[in-house]
Amino acid sequence: MNLVMVLPAAAAERALDLLDAAVSFTADFTVSGDKGTYHGSVWHAPGRERRDFSTKDGGQAVILRRDTNSAYLLKPSGRWYVGLAFSAVGVLAGGIDTLTVERTRLGSDVVAGIRTTRYKVVGNGPKGSRFDGHAWFANDGVMMKAEGTVTESNGRRSEVATALSNLRLGKVDERMFELPAGWMGMDLRSVPPERLAQAIEAMRPLLEGR
Repeated sequence: MNLVMVLPAAAAERALDLLDAAVSFTADFTVSGDKGTYHGSVWHAPGRERRDFSTKDGGQAVILRRDTNSAYLLKPSGRWYVGLAFSAVGVLAGGIDTLTVERTRLGSDVVAGIRTTRYKVVGNGPKGSRFDGHAWFANDGVMMKAEGTVTESNGRRSEVATALSNLRLGKVDERMFELPAGWMGMDLRSVPPERLAQAIEAMRPLLEGR
């Protein structure tokens, strides 16, 4: 008699759950895609994250509060911010709020001095969009690296990559996830997600020229 072992299929996981590590940490990060490469710093605690980074228009920051369904885009040089719903940021980021992924373990690697497990990752997003690539996760759940191809619903493909370095585990000051006092702010929670990018650009001259 032939015995056949059937391995269970990989279970789909929400991308947001995988990215929201259950440990607190600080690190440097890089993100690259068809719009260029960005470098910055990240502070993370379960349900909360802040990223500061440089762009051609100067420094910017984003505070993501999954725990309160809030998000803020900050412009430190102008001392202003725009408030959004956390779910709306997911729409701006290509539908990552609805992205589900399936991971297949491939082996072990060391990334930026951290021992990780490497996975093949297939992600399925809204309207047929998808991600095909690899991701490296530390034992504590921190995603140290990811790279692959994003295919949009219109068939357009682009290469993307992100990585952490100088990872430091430990409690993060809660003030990093709070809005600075005295800054000018605008609340766009009532704006439909598909119109957010246009609304933010329309408000920029008002905020910067006040």
